[in-house]
Amino acid sequence: MADLVHSPLFGLLLTLASYRLATWLYGKVHSLPLFHPFIVASIPVIVVLPLVGVSYTEYRDQTQVLSFLLGPATVALAWPLYRQLHTVRSVWRPILITTFIGAALAAGMSVYLAWLLGAPEAVVGSLAPKSITTPIAVEVVKSTGGYVSLAAGAVAITGIVGALVGGLVFRVLGVKDDRIRGFALGLVAHAIGTARAFEFSEKAGAFAGLALGLTGLVTALALPWLWPMISPWLFPG
Repeated sequence: MADLVHSPLFGLLLTLASYRLATWLYGKVHSLPLFHPFIVASIPVIVVLPLVGVSYTEYRDQTQVLSFLLGPATVALAWPLYRQLHTVRSVWRPILITTFIGAALAAGMSVYLAWLLGAPEAVVGSLAPKSITTPIAVEVVKSTGGYVSLAAGAVAITGIVGALVGGLVFRVLGVKDDRIRGFALGLVAHAIGTARAFEFSEKAGAFAGLALGLTGLVTALALPWLWPMISPWLFPG
């Protein structure tokens, strides 16, 4: 039994089984955001790992193949985007403007709030890429001197919150355009928000995937360049 628990197969099977259970439950509750598979699937993993004596580091190594597949899965979003290419071309200027403003606000607000609350430099650096997808965030955080595990956790929490409250925000503001709903979810809540956007429509999902990619690109290019200038000002000496 111990050999199975500490083998790569254990973490993989636990994750897949938890996700399958979560998707089944999500369907049963008619896609209620509070029961989003990403949230529910995390619960069995969090409960089981300490019981069987598997550390987070070991679990991360066991599920490395799933982490690797995040990259191809992100690239696969290009297909629905291609199907909406004619729509994207008609609004490319607002898309670019929104991307730059949104990416700056997403990173800037997290950095400012964490700094204002007295967080140390490494923690602030970990939170800066919270609104981009995990494969990009874990690379970007290396240039900000943050913690990879904390950055991954911040990305997950950001996506969960975005998926939970996105629909409510759209209803309150009266936003019904799938292009706007999708782009907003992809920009703020990355991959989890994109999955939520596909529940609205393919068009919303395509624009969410576009926002996910553009925000990740802008943040990955700008943050490593800007951070050496920002951090001495925030943390002098």
